[in-house]
Amino acid sequence: MKKLSLITLIAILALSVSNVSYASSFPDISKDSVLEESVGLLSSYGIIQGYPDGTFKPDKSVTRAEMAKMMTVAAGYYEYSKNMTSVYEDMHGHWAESYVELANVLNIVKGISPTTYGPDNLIKFEEAYTMIVRLLGYSDESLSGQWPSNYYKKALELNLFQDVDTSKVFASRRDITVMLDNALDCMIVKSKGTGGVTLTDKTLMSLLGKKETRVITLSDLKIESFDYTDYLFNKWDVYYNNSGKTVYVNNPRYNEFTGTVTSLLSNRVIFVTDDYGNVRAFQLPEIPIVINGKKGNFNNLEKSRIKVVYEDDSFNGDVIGIIAYKQTAVKVIGRTDLYNTGSKYFAGKQLPVTSSNEINQAKLHINGAASSLEDIKTNDVVYFYETNESDKVTNLTLDVVRSQTSGIVTDVQTSGNATYYTVNSISYKTGDNFIFTEKASVNDNVNLILDKNNNIIKLEILNYGKYPSTFGIVISSANSTNGNVSAKILDEYGALKTYSLADNSSVVTVTESGTGLFKYTNLKERDFVAFDPVSSGNVKIINYMPAKYIANNYNQQTHTLSNGYWMSPDTYIVYEQNGKYQLLELSQLDTYLEGKAVIGYKGEVEALYLTKGIKPTSYVTVTPETPQSYNGTIYGVIKGITKIDSSTSHVQFYNSSNVFSVSNSSAAGTKVSTVLNSYVKAVIVNGVITSVEKVTSETDKIKITQVYSNQLLIDGITYMEYSSSVTVYNLTTDGSGNVTSFKAGSKSDIKSGSTAQLYDLYGGFDGIIDVILIFN
Repeated sequence: MKKLSLITLIAILALSVSNVSYASSFPDISKDSVLEESVGLLSSYGIIQGYPDGTFKPDKSVTRAEMAKMMTVAAGYYEYSKNMTSVYEDMHGHWAESYVELANVLNIVKGISPTTYGPDNLIKFEEAYTMIVRLLGYSDESLSGQWPSNYYKKALELNLFQDVDTSKVFASRRDITVMLDNALDCMIVKSKGTGGVTLTDKTLMSLLGKKETRVITLSDLKIESFDYTDYLFNKWDVYYNNSGKTVYVNNPRYNEFTGTVTSLLSNRVIFVTDDYGNVRAFQLPEIPIVINGKKGNFNNLEKSRIKVVYEDDSFNGDVIGIIAYKQTAVKVIGRTDLYNTGSKYFAGKQLPVTSSNEINQAKLHINGAASSLEDIKTNDVVYFYETNESDKVTNLTLDVVRSQTSGIVTDVQTSGNATYYTVNSISYKTGDNFIFTEKASVNDNVNLILDKNNNIIKLEILNYGKYPSTFGIVISSANSTNGNVSAKILDEYGALKTYSLADNSSVVTVTESGTGLFKYTNLKERDFVAFDPVSSGNVKIINYMPAKYIANNYNQQTHTLSNGYWMSPDTYIVYEQNGKYQLLELSQLDTYLEGKAVIGYKGEVEALYLTKGIKPTSYVTVTPETPQSYNGTIYGVIKGITKIDSSTSHVQFYNSSNVFSVSNSSAAGTKVSTVLNSYVKAVIVNGVITSVEKVTSETDKIKITQVYSNQLLIDGITYMEYSSSVTVYNLTTDGSGNVTSFKAGSKSDIKSGSTAQLYDLYGGFDGIIDVILIFN
């Protein structure tokens, strides 16, 4: 391909750069002011770029291919680099083939041999400055002497090495960026071969656009393609591309002080505190004030983030103008708030648009932990600064905070309206914008979402530290989309209930499913759980309990299995036959057991699902000394306990004329006094109470709102089905809550406004209410 001189192509340069690009900032160059300014300018023109992780990597070496690309962009010919085939054999199919060939045509690069370029070789320092000098129009023929000393001498003369260390073998990204920036003000020359060069009237900068130094005024806010808000009232170097659009602004001439307004005085004095705690006072004359990109007034400055533009001593009236940003909203981003590409809204907020109804990227600013709307994630805290004109958002700044910490809560303290949670030995305070979900307790595993002040804005409980109080066995479970997972559980007290399970309980997993959330549990029929039952709301504290298969002989005297595991009176035993579940006592176990068991760390069987090993009903041990006056189970309320002697007491129920004996030293004897004034289940063998348990109700004491033929409406919310043969008792209590009367009633006693407790005792725990206690 015929080589062209650089000056020949200047005439068509205006067509080659049409897109506006804006300066980038990188955390790994913040302490290098020279590089930071160079990167700001060159990145605005697309000559250099950062990496996907948000860094610039200034010390990273550059390849010859990368250098060729930078040269073609700096020359203004980025668009002309497409679909070119290289004369170098090792460039065929390489990502930089077009760039290398164009740079070769422009006499900027040369191969390491007639047929090879060496694109992936690290570029040596002398190769880098040679390319930049050639970019300015110089050639081997126009420079006397030998390479590379002739190019080094010219680069030194052109001041390309200012703020650059030339002693290195290979050129870094910093070296090349600063040298290119130094070259922008150099004049382009036209080579005359061995006769030297002819100066043109164009600088390298002119290939990209132009620079103008001027004061930014309020009229500049009307420019749609660039947001001048943050540059108002100061004199700046403004850089334009060849289409006349602003791409970069830097080098302010007037002083600026940035901070938060902490006080306003009636004499128009403001006190501003910067990020380091320094406080300055400014006397404000009648000067322009802009808040969120729109004219504002003095009284609205309090608590706003401002930039004071001034010349010298602010008390001499030299403040030129105020640029302020005032928070209009703050939001913790949820799953449904995430940005959908093409939408004109984000998190319910309108985005600024152009006159052609496209999102105006020049008026949309995203700072902090994200650089675009697509970068913003669930649980990011976003602060909104909106400018509204004519019911439209014309300017929007988003400050994104992504700060979270997870761990175990070791202390909870409350003071005033704030709660302090200690996690990982650090105390975190709930902030002014705290979103309450639920209160955490000590030992809970939590995730704290923190705001810009490092205060808690939202708290998520990952796992609950409280140990569950009750064993249960799962009868069935159901997954859900967007609703709640549910599980039907029979607990150790005989209560059968279908519970909704909280999303953050340990047995629920939530995944995205299209536009919704799919919630599922691995709990299945006959799984054991330990949980805290609730009368309303979701079950949060629930753990799956792994179980072991057992098939062992059982010693009825020592309650020990042949494998060493042992039973206690508190062991939760469930027997199933033909889909019917039954709770068993130790006395009902036979001499050989099969099933699955939850084993404690000391070898205790905490829960047992029995498939084989229940005694035949005819097999009953009879105590000769006890009269066989009564055998069976009584549900009722204890009327009184009479101690006969040190070993025996008599117990009487309101709803039974019999008097039963109980051994004071037995488990039933020690428990009987603790269940007074409660509805209980007592197992009687030959007139002796062998066990007594408080019956768990389906509800606490509730108000009956309405009575229907087979349903009750309770608390105006929930419908409960009751049996046609429901048993009703009327209870009278004294001022201390002690039961003084317990009498059989009828369905006619169930009335709207009554206070009642509901029980499901029969029918295989089918959820239908069988017993109702009415309190008077």
